[in-house]
Amino acid sequence: MSEPLKVGLVGAGGISRFHMTPYMEHPDRVQLTAVCDIALPLAQEFARKAGIKAVYLDYDDMLREADIDAVDICTGHDLHAPQAIAAAAAGKHVIVEKAMSNTLQDCRAMIEATDSAGVTLMVAQHLRYSPEAYAVKRLIDDGKLGEIQAARTHVFRRGPQESWYIDAKTGGGVMQVQSVHYIDLLRYYIGNVKRVTGVSRTVQPQMTNGAEDLVAAILEFENGAIGDMFSSWTTYLAPESSSYMVLGSKGTIHSTPPATARDDSPIRHFGIVMFGEKEDEPDRDKPINPPFEPLDTSDIVLPGTSFFVNEILHFEECIRTQSEPLSSGRDNIETMKVVLGILESSRTGKPVDMADL
Repeated sequence: MSEPLKVGLVGAGGISRFHMTPYMEHPDRVQLTAVCDIALPLAQEFARKAGIKAVYLDYDDMLREADIDAVDICTGHDLHAPQAIAAAAAGKHVIVEKAMSNTLQDCRAMIEATDSAGVTLMVAQHLRYSPEAYAVKRLIDDGKLGEIQAARTHVFRRGPQESWYIDAKTGGGVMQVQSVHYIDLLRYYIGNVKRVTGVSRTVQPQMTNGAEDLVAAILEFENGAIGDMFSSWTTYLAPESSSYMVLGSKGTIHSTPPATARDDSPIRHFGIVMFGEKEDEPDRDKPINPPFEPLDTSDIVLPGTSFFVNEILHFEECIRTQSEPLSSGRDNIETMKVVLGILESSRTGKPVDMADL
């Protein structure tokens, strides 16, 4: 059996606690050997829970001194590019939390640096790695939905939960913090987007440097499908909710809102996914709408039901087999084009073509 991939994690707050699980459950494949954070108490607490001895305050020190093959970047969006580029220069593979970075220039620099160094770059778009996502993608690829004609998604959250979520300079705002998940998932299902039209607003006074907390957008996909997206952090008296829908000529997929605001399995972004298939010769005496049933994921072969476990083990497998990750940097710059294109459209009041970005 080959040696496990040795990983140093940087950024011991927030999302890092979910990243810890795959390392604890699959030490034969991935092993945390170091942790780094500028807040020593956070790093020490993470190290205690993960059983790590090597604790660093300085990221460059970890890259230079720690016994690691790769880095797991769980810091703010504005730090992703410099940290990924430094890791590549040190010969380390990189998995970086979404969103990939704040600018397309930084995203391109990350890809160039990791390509030049011959190391793997993967963006942790974890919704792709759920059994449900694999099952939906299979249905689409097998033609069960027919021609994909439309899609929609909404995310309605009370927030923001972290201080850096409110500052556009650190990559805050609803687009990079929450809508990037669903835009990426629709891209995974349908393909790339060619044009976007967006409107964004800043509603809450705590948002800083122009960070948006209310966005609506139209997406035009390369295959001809159209989509709409709504995203909000608001003080409105409304329940937290998130869902997506993919409509085809033969059938429709739709997720259901999570049972609770924090339906941890972990962090369920959607509830049960439903599939409805049109009848070839519908009975006019029956309702037009097809019956929807829960999507069957029983034959989906993945390490587990947790998308965090699945994504990090996918990262390890791609390094071991020298293959391109499902959510590679090369792939995920297309997601960032949509996210940043929507904000650009809101600024200019005009549609934005992805080919121009």
